[in-house]
Amino acid sequence: MPSIYERALGEDYQYLHPKIQRKFALSSGQAVASRAEGVMNEIWGGRFWMRPFLHFGGMKHLTFSERGQNIPFSLENYAYMNSFGQDCMSWIRRFHFKQIRHFDATMVYSEKQKKVIDYLGSDQDLVTKLDIDVLSNGGIKLVSGPLFINREQKILKLPSLFSAKATAKEWFNDEQNRYHIEVDVKNRYFGTIFGYKGTFTVQYYDFNGNLPSEVKPRKEKPLNLL
Repeated sequence: MPSIYERALGEDYQYLHPKIQRKFALSSGQAVASRAEGVMNEIWGGRFWMRPFLHFGGMKHLTFSERGQNIPFSLENYAYMNSFGQDCMSWIRRFHFKQIRHFDATMVYSEKQKKVIDYLGSDQDLVTKLDIDVLSNGGIKLVSGPLFINREQKILKLPSLFSAKATAKEWFNDEQNRYHIEVDVKNRYFGTIFGYKGTFTVQYYDFNGNLPSEVKPRKEKPLNLL
């Protein structure tokens, strides 16, 4: 079964670097997970008055208020079938400050939209569509669309004043034998909310269908965007 990213990119998937192809090829039929470990060289952004809101978002694994340099980082990706029968990929990001902070998501492919849909946070409170492209160096670029509040039976578009656009670039450096990542989350009026860049390595392992409880969101919601 092709992964959700292979389905979104179609024929362009073949132009990704082989290491990026491998990382984004996980699907629920494989029962294989990946774990990335590395260092964020820098984590930046967020004006001082944003910090209370960022701290509140941290409670739902949506944002975090800490900033710094050389912050240890880990990422776990599990491809699995959720309770609604949708093939999806978990993104469990951990930033190791004095306390571990999360920036988590679950991604699903929409046949209707022909795009990957990104559910954000531990309760899938926010949702957005992703535009995915191949970079000239064989990396992958993911850009979010408008943010929506995700309710059980309704999707409500956030006003642009409170919304944000995320751009993530990931590529592999053959000389360093490491993955690189850059992420920037911006509000059109207030600038960067947070961003980070760093490098990491990846290992793959079988999880034999035994999905750790923390991988699934606390409140799982069906794909019903637009």
